[in-house]
Amino acid sequence: MNINDIISEANMLVPNDVPVADKVIWLNALNQDFFNVVKIPKITKFECSSGREDYTLPADVRQKNIDLVMIGMFPYMSLDRDEVTPAQNAYAFDDTTKTLSLFPAPYSNLKGFLRYRRIATTTFLSSTLTAVPDAPEEYHWTFIPALASMLANSQDDTAKAAHYTNEYRAAWNTAAQNYQAGGSK
Repeated sequence: MNINDIISEANMLVPNDVPVADKVIWLNALNQDFFNVVKIPKITKFECSSGREDYTLPADVRQKNIDLVMIGMFPYMSLDRDEVTPAQNAYAFDDTTKTLSLFPAPYSNLKGFLRYRRIATTTFLSSTLTAVPDAPEEYHWTFIPALASMLANSQDDTAKAAHYTNEYRAAWNTAAQNYQAGGSK
């Protein structure tokens, strides 16, 4: 389902005069918000070389979304945590350069494993209504009541807005529980 379909369906639920450009802005916010609620795990693997500290990771990795770093069978803890002591393996991640730094550097050639949560990487434009949300396809329908909620709020129809808000948030909360229980895509 693309954003043009989502806008059309939401317009049927809440007839309105809101410009398409505003709806696209709202859909961008919803696309980001989906991943704030639904934590979908992703994994990246990399080769570690003896004595090498820095590794470049995929563009969609963010420091705040990393929840596990393993080098070989050794866990590394984030330097952002207060409980890291000098004797522990630790890591730092630079969101700007996408560089993972390991302290101490691996002592031999090992496999690196990093688990993180997905983020929205698409920015919708009103000139390209064929784009699709970054959420898994089975949750694209939830963007219809989410947008309908925003449209109803823009018209001061709080009852309708509350109904659609409850509908999409319940679906997102269920999705979050499903992924927390070990589901992955």
